[in-house]
Amino acid sequence: MTVEFPISTGEADYVARRKQLRKQRRLRIFQGIWQLTFITGLTGAMLWVAMLPEWQLRSANQIEIEGNNLLSKETIKKSLAIQYPQSIFQIQPQLIATQLEANAPVSKVLVSRTIFPSKLTIQVQERLPIAKSTRKGQQGFLDAEGIWVSAKAYPSNINKPNLVVLEPSNRAISQWSTLYRQVSQSQVKISQVDARDESNLILNTELGLVYFGTYKPSLFTTQLETLDRLRTLPERLKSKSFNYIDISQPNNPILEMNVSPKDKSSETKS
Repeated sequence: MTVEFPISTGEADYVARRKQLRKQRRLRIFQGIWQLTFITGLTGAMLWVAMLPEWQLRSANQIEIEGNNLLSKETIKKSLAIQYPQSIFQIQPQLIATQLEANAPVSKVLVSRTIFPSKLTIQVQERLPIAKSTRKGQQGFLDAEGIWVSAKAYPSNINKPNLVVLEPSNRAISQWSTLYRQVSQSQVKISQVDARDESNLILNTELGLVYFGTYKPSLFTTQLETLDRLRTLPERLKSKSFNYIDISQPNNPILEMNVSPKDKSSETKS
């Protein structure tokens, strides 16, 4: 004898929902496995492609250097921290630019990659030496921004600047970029800038030694104009000479005369 128990509508719905949930769970598991398999395969394929010779930097011959004038391409390439062979996809342009700016006399570096054929293009902006300067007994150069670079960083056959700068040992030269621009535009030829004393900027000029006092850009312009008007001063003095010109007050320049022993003797007798 078979006894049948009737199933209510609510129980039937519950059973149907359970089956649907199990089906959805199996589907999610299948999708997860498929996605993992796809990603793993794709990653493996990308690694395989990346290791192919066509996608690698095998030597420095695949690096192009642009914008260099003072530095040779070989010198710049030797400053690059790149190991060969290396996948072009592993190259980090910004890291290479930062390392090159630290290792070579360049102020700006732009690195770009070419996937096929694999190569690097490096554009550099060199630090141009505009003045000679010695630090801790080592000869070097200053650029227009006041950055000091050892002379060893440049080829020995470069055209060396004529301007000499004596720097303070414990600080940077105040407003160097502005000072250099004014010096380079001066009508009076300037061969040396002595900035060791912050209270007295001293320039060695074609007129002789000139004291300017504390450097102030606006005042310095007026001082240079006054100095230009004194260009005929040595001719007027003729045989007489002076130690220096004090132009700290451009409206009242002072000449420190070099008195000879004979003149001193005459002054004593009088």
